Amino acid sequence: MRQWLPALSAMACLGFGVGLLGVYGFFVEPLSREFGVGVATINVGPVALLLVPAFAAPMVGKLADRMPIRRIVLAGIFCAMLSLAFISVAPSLLLVAFGFLVFALGLTLYGPVVVNGMLVKTYPGREARALALAAMGISVASMLLPPLVGALMAQLGWRDTLLCLALGLLLVLWLLVMAGIPATTGVASDADSRRLEASIYRSPAFWLIGLSVAIALNVSLVLGICYPPHFVQTGYSLAQAGLFLSAGGLGGMVGKAGIAWLGDAGRAYARWVAAGLLLLECAGISLLLVAGDATAVFVAVTLTGFAAGAFIPMHPYLNSRYFDAANIGQVNGAQAPFFLPFGLVGAPLAGYAFDRLGNYELVLQSLMGALVLAAGLALALPASRSEPDARNAL
Repeated sequence: MRQWLPALSAMACLGFGVGLLGVYGFFVEPLSREFGVGVATINVGPVALLLVPAFAAPMVGKLADRMPIRRIVLAGIFCAMLSLAFISVAPSLLLVAFGFLVFALGLTLYGPVVVNGMLVKTYPGREARALALAAMGISVASMLLPPLVGALMAQLGWRDTLLCLALGLLLVLWLLVMAGIPATTGVASDADSRRLEASIYRSPAFWLIGLSVAIALNVSLVLGICYPPHFVQTGYSLAQAGLFLSAGGLGGMVGKAGIAWLGDAGRAYARWVAAGLLLLECAGISLLLVAGDATAVFVAVTLTGFAAGAFIPMHPYLNSRYFDAANIGQVNGAQAPFFLPFGLVGAPLAGYAFDRLGNYELVLQSLMGALVLAAGLALALPASRSEPDARNAL
């Protein structure tokens, strides 16, 4: 059990990092009311979670290969949680916005680029299991944090709730990181780092993986935005919509468990696994478009959630098949800017289509096309190092 402590620490980092985004909605209306601005203004906040990593992740990735991971992760945790504490007492919306930008930077320091890179280095030959286990933290947090935050909000208000959340998570994460992440994990030689930096952009695998993953994960983001209004528009209640979303979340948890169980056995065919998951998600959306009753919708969202959840660990897993594990953080970070253009245009275009057409059917069809494209990019990858007659991507 002790050998899996780094993976459990990574699970906590992702769950109480990326997983915190699931409670953002609790604070939208109170902030809007207190500072006298529209909800649309507060909803701009998550854009920082795209912009900051897009610019900071390449540098953070380099640091993750040249400095001990524990130092970087702890710096990120303190940065993020103290920023939330600062927001809880901020007297103006401008200071809230500043605090949220610093929070986004902290999140980058203990987010996927850093912790997934650590897992690839720590578990050679068992990367899929470790990455999937860590990704489960997001699912666990999505089940634990919303009821906790809702109960605190009812008793304390948004400021005290945010302060309690920040200080509580600071303590929990600090203890888990100190217990689970070795002090020396993550240091590569300067020569290795310079060699990779000189050759990374010449690798077809770098571009194909970055584009495929960016498209796929942004499809999941747009789906999450479209689901509730799509279900309501097609005649289901908000309560039923919530149950559908829960089914998707459960499917995602099972998908990650499946990757944890089978991923390492199929490591020689990682690109085929990635493409298969993307096409399976496409099939789930197709079924949703023709679903005639609630049972069919449950099957569709569960299938889509399964495929999307299983695909989450595929970004660092695919990179681990084509690049040296000692420099995996730099590769992951250098691909982060690929997420920005898709993330910035996907949700607004989906909203525009809904305003014009009154439904999300065209959006869902477009997302299916995007998934097919992402699967094609994955299949276009050269043979990895672990495939027969493999050629290194470098």
